[in-house]
Amino acid sequence: MRFIVEAMPQDRTLLQQTATFRVERVLLRSASPQWSAAYEVASPRIVLPSSGNTAFRVAGHSVLLDGLTALSLPTGLPYQMKHVAGATRASIVVSAPPAAALPHGPTACVAWSLAPRALWLLRRHWRALARGDDGLEPTQALLRLLLPPSAPATPGRGRSAGAVQRAQHFMAERTADTQAAHWTLNDVADAACCSLFHLARCFRQHTGLSLHGYRQRLRLAAALQRLEEGERDLAALAHELGYSSQSHLGSAFVREIGVTPAQARRALAQ
Repeated sequence: MRFIVEAMPQDRTLLQQTATFRVERVLLRSASPQWSAAYEVASPRIVLPSSGNTAFRVAGHSVLLDGLTALSLPTGLPYQMKHVAGATRASIVVSAPPAAALPHGPTACVAWSLAPRALWLLRRHWRALARGDDGLEPTQALLRLLLPPSAPATPGRGRSAGAVQRAQHFMAERTADTQAAHWTLNDVADAACCSLFHLARCFRQHTGLSLHGYRQRLRLAAALQRLEEGERDLAALAHELGYSSQSHLGSAFVREIGVTPAQARRALAQ
């Protein structure tokens, strides 16, 4: 197999650069539903979510980069990418020099599921970098704080992993689609081709999250993205994300993130 280094069509915006790492916003311009050619990164990096969904295939493992998943990509490990239906994929990429290491940066591909509070802090940090604010703590220090101190499990494989991945794709796509009809966890189980009981057990084993917990995190991640993009109608936002009311969305925000949607919108609009 022929490997290509950094050849995927993309637009890059530099947010921060120091002697030890580089932070960029990367917009993928290819929206092909097919797997890409194989690539290798020129330096170790962590890919953090911004918008859209992209599937990665690394060393026989498959992982979905949705609105709450971060992925490490070490050098020398070929990977492929595939666009998933929904918004254009944009990521925040933190890279280190080839001989350096990132916080908790392992030598294999691993994925983290970020909590809503972590997503909120990261989005505020990216906005501050884009404004050129002085006195910010280094991105590297923030990642040490937000990413688990020990390496998470390598993305799984096998029959049960396939059901989990189908469930994740279904929930991520439906959450990103503002025109999608409301869906339930029974719909997720149908998409995964197994019973809800079996899926719930496998999902927690593979991800460490319940189906409900994953859906909640996806919704809050989507809400943060929409608010950063300037969404004004909080009632409509709550309805489109499947919340029973604006107050239901507000309660979830305060409980999981620590601020109200209105407070988040003001902070992310600065």
